[in-house]
Amino acid sequence: MITDVSVGRRSFVDTNRHGCNETGQSDSYGNPTVPDHVPMHMDTALLTTGITVVSTVVLLFLGSWETERRNRRTEARKDAAADRAVLESQADELVEAVLALQIAGDTHDHIWASWAARGRLALRALANGSAAFGRAGGDRAGAPALLIAVGEASRVIHDWDQESQVSVAGLAAPLARLGAAVTPLLRREDLGPAAAQVYEAAVEHYGDDNRTATALSAFHEALRSALEPPAPTRRRRRFLRRRADREALPRG
Repeated sequence: MITDVSVGRRSFVDTNRHGCNETGQSDSYGNPTVPDHVPMHMDTALLTTGITVVSTVVLLFLGSWETERRNRRTEARKDAAADRAVLESQADELVEAVLALQIAGDTHDHIWASWAARGRLALRALANGSAAFGRAGGDRAGAPALLIAVGEASRVIHDWDQESQVSVAGLAAPLARLGAAVTPLLRREDLGPAAAQVYEAAVEHYGDDNRTATALSAFHEALRSALEPPAPTRRRRRFLRRRADREALPRG
């Protein structure tokens, strides 16, 4: 025990005498200090860990950004497809409304406003007036019979006129449908002028089938341009061109 204590004392004295520790480092007072340096293998491990963490964060950020970009493109394609579907439905409704108005108008003209209809009206009024004139005594009755005949003919014309007005009132429904169909299209800069021409031809120039057909043809051309997908950007075109060039290269 005494020997161990002496040895320990000598070691402590020797250490203080030289003013350094086992590493050979000491402070300004000669006291031993702890080494400042870190072993090389520890520096490499820390550097590797830091690079791994940074790389992981960057990859996570890039993956999140790419996922968000693809989601935005998917949503944009869905929105564009929905907009095209709505536009096609509006265009179909406009064309159907024009055709419905033409059918209703042609039916009205055929029954009430054509020369054939007016001729049928004149024959009916003449027949009813003649029959009334005969029942009233004819020539023997003189003026009273003639007045009865005129009154009967006037009644036939009045009834025809009332029925014709009912038919005209029936055109209000297809006219309202056409107005409702053209309204959303008039708000569009690309289809507004063409839609206005269709409405003008169908309503203000009713009966001019050539003008209506020309207006519908112009509207279809404008609609086809509006339904075309937007042109790709310059960057997208360059990517597509490069991909096409790679696919055109011989394989194997």
